[in-house]
Amino acid sequence: MKQASTGAWKLWLGRRWLLVAAGFLFLFCLSHLGLKLTHHTEGYDAWAGTIRFFQASVSPSFTDENPRLPADATPFLARLGEDLIRTIRYALIATAIAIPAGLVLGLLASSHWLPKFLRWPVRIFLSLLRSIHELIWAIFFLSAVGDAALSACLALAFPFAGTLAKVYSELIDEQKRSAHDLIRGAGGGRAQAFLSGIFPTALPDMITYSLYRFECALRSSAVLGFIGIETIGLTIHRSFENFYYGEVWTALYLLIGTILAIETFGSFIRRRLSQASSPKQTTEQNPTEETLRKSAPRDLPLRASALAWLSIIGLAFILGPSLVNSVPEGQRAERLSRFLTKLTPDPVAPSTQLASWSERLTAWKEGSQELMPWLANNWRNPGAEALGNTVIMAIAAVLIAGAGAFLLIPWACRNLASAQPMGLISGRGKIREMISLMIRGFFIVTRAVPEYLYAFLLVGLLGPSAWPLVLALALHNLGILGRLWSEVVENQPAGEARCVIQIGGSRLQCFLAALLPLSLNRFLLFFFYRWESCIREATVLGMLGISSLGYYISIQKNFRQYDDILFFTLLGAGAIILGDLLSDLIRRKLRIGRFDV
Repeated sequence: MKQASTGAWKLWLGRRWLLVAAGFLFLFCLSHLGLKLTHHTEGYDAWAGTIRFFQASVSPSFTDENPRLPADATPFLARLGEDLIRTIRYALIATAIAIPAGLVLGLLASSHWLPKFLRWPVRIFLSLLRSIHELIWAIFFLSAVGDAALSACLALAFPFAGTLAKVYSELIDEQKRSAHDLIRGAGGGRAQAFLSGIFPTALPDMITYSLYRFECALRSSAVLGFIGIETIGLTIHRSFENFYYGEVWTALYLLIGTILAIETFGSFIRRRLSQASSPKQTTEQNPTEETLRKSAPRDLPLRASALAWLSIIGLAFILGPSLVNSVPEGQRAERLSRFLTKLTPDPVAPSTQLASWSERLTAWKEGSQELMPWLANNWRNPGAEALGNTVIMAIAAVLIAGAGAFLLIPWACRNLASAQPMGLISGRGKIREMISLMIRGFFIVTRAVPEYLYAFLLVGLLGPSAWPLVLALALHNLGILGRLWSEVVENQPAGEARCVIQIGGSRLQCFLAALLPLSLNRFLLFFFYRWESCIREATVLGMLGISSLGYYISIQKNFRQYDDILFFTLLGAGAIILGDLLSDLIRRKLRIGRFDV
């Protein structure tokens, strides 16, 4: 056991270059972003405003704070409830669209249906889908189709379909192929072998991840309110800008409570799926097929939950206003054509909005010589600088989140915080258990609020600078990394950790000497996963007025320059895809020991 522990320490020390690189990266981010946290605005005291905002958290409003509203206006709580119902409805419809689309695309991206040279175009398409933020998709769809409700659902469905397809394909590819090969060897068809030997084993993980994506869809649906779509985010936006902080906290508590309720339901489903049900006993010596079918294990709570879930999704489509009722039928084709014309880069755009496809092709050929100078000009001013600021903010945020999670997880993990650490009898532990519970609750609350909402509030309180955006990204990702890393530590084998405790080591020494070296590679996997997400979010956070890609996207949105918006969007998407490739390369080298000392 001592040799194994020594090997684990060598594994940990062999990765010390990562800590050095992270330190230099953070110093570089500090030098680029500066150290000033607040931005001075004449006539406004940022710290006093912050204190007033948090004082309102203990006295949320249940009535309108606006004294000028007419007496017959809809009460505040009723309006807030309607906004929340719309938020949930858009998330439900988007998830209902994204799941079947993600399943089809996931099957195509897996190794079971298409040859490798055909799978790669599908995977690149999926990367593009999920690398464009929901807010940007919403901007495009609002201009193309006009209907806010339909635009909200499609803006959520597109990137979520790409994410679900990626995860589905990976889950399918990770399943053991023994049953699949057995069915094929017995003469079964390809589809039969997949549906009987692969898909059933992947289905539980696919269901639990789909529930998690619905939680994400609910958060993203709320964020769409910040570009004018009527969700609970629009209420928060309006109340905060009018300094009605009590209304803001009421909406925040309602949103957080809803997300926590859905997360609790998801935890229940995941727990039921992980528990194997025993079949009913039968007294027949040679049971028939019908008898075996009747004795098969059935989980009634799961079946009831699935039925309720499908019913709610059906009601989301049927009840409520139509998704496509705000634009007259005759104007839809004209609106779409106008959008496609504006989306085409200016040098190759057709001269008329209703140009045919042949006219568009002709315009593209005639203006192709001017396309590269147009791209180069956008890259020099301001593309390169905006992309650099976006990536630097993402790096700073994920480093802060990772450092915070690293410091907190030894106190948050149940196997270390217990009165009997690693199952061994020890001394007092009630205080540590209480601290662990508080930290895990902190992780839950911080990840329940979307990054964009954090950023909007922090920019309003501290003023426009890069650090409110960095802190918003860091706070949300701290909750996610804290949860993921804690679960990794809790799932590690207890052998080496118990040895440290038995020879008199503390809980912290147990974590550093045994659990951390074994968990490091999985830590890095989740760290790089969140770094990619931070780049994606940082792309749009600039819409709050900070010089990043989102800032220039918001400027061009005001002038309806959709070709420039597309350029900046694809810059961000390219950075995300490169980040994905870089993280895969680093994780692969770590797995094969290329960076070991």
